Formats: sequence, C-alpha cells, structure tokens
Amino acid sequence: MDDNVHLLDGVLDEAKVVINKRAKRIVKEAIDTLFDYLEGKTKDFPEVIKQFRDNPELEKEITALWSENLFKQGLVSNAYSGLSDNLLISNLHQEGYIEGLYIGYILAMISLVESNAPKDTIISARDYIRPNLIGHHYNDREEFINLYKNEKYNWIDNNVSEAT
Repeated sequence: MDDNVHLLDGVLDEAKVVINKRAKRIVKEAIDTLFDYLEGKTKDFPEVIKQFRDNPELEKEITALWSENLFKQGLVSNAYSGLSDNLLISNLHQEGYIEGLYIGYILAMISLVESNAPKDTIISARDYIRPNLIGHHYNDREEFINLYKNEKYNWIDNNVSEAT
C-alpha cells in the first residue's frame, strides 16, 4: 500500500463531478419539460405567462409533468413525483447526505480492517458510527464538521506524522 494515499482521497472531487453531471441533466430536463408544455398548450406566449402568474393549479401540473419526466429519465424516484423544486432539492440533498454517511462508514470499516486494527477497535468504531447514519439532516451537517475541527481531532489532517 502506498504510504502517500490518504483515506477518502479524491472521494469529494468524484462526488462533485457526479453531482454536477446529475444537476446538468435535471436542469436540462426542467427546461425541456417547460418548453414541451408551452409548445403543446398554447401558441400565445404572453397568455401562458399570465396563466402561470394567476393559476396555482397550472404550476402544480407543470411540477407533476417535470417530476414525471425526471422519473422516466431515472433521475429521481417516483416518490418525488409532484414535489416543488425546493422540496425536491431538499430531498435530493438529504438522500445524497445519507448515502455519503453510509459510504463513509463502509470506507472507515474497510480502512480499519485493512490496517489490521484490533477487532475491539473496529467494533467500537462501528458502534460509534452506526447511530449517526440515521436521524441527521443535511442542514445540520456542521455538527460533524465542527466536531472534526476540534483540537482533539484536527491533527488528523493537519499533521499526519503525529499519527504514525
């Protein structure tokens, strides 16, 4: 094993690439869905603008069409059908956050086993991490970040030679 390789090297960069690719597809689908709707419903564009402004049911219909289109493309699950943009984005953030926590847990367990950590250390880490895999919201992630920045833990990233 290369001594210069660090746990999670490149993981955040790869996550950003994936998020950017998926966000581009979502934006493209939103635009396509909106214009497909506009082309299919009317030739009088100013009237459509007025309808948007004055008709909340029309907004719900477009949201449902967009959600359905995103589902057909495999970008979101059917459970997100009909959600507003804010709720859809919030749910996608939360879903990604939970998946990230779980992948972090898996990587931590693999790292401990690969570094031949004692089984009681592995079990202790497992028991510490597992309860944190559920019940945490994306908006509260600073709780973990601030804990990690604490003097007790900041040596991990700041001075690797202390760990050896």
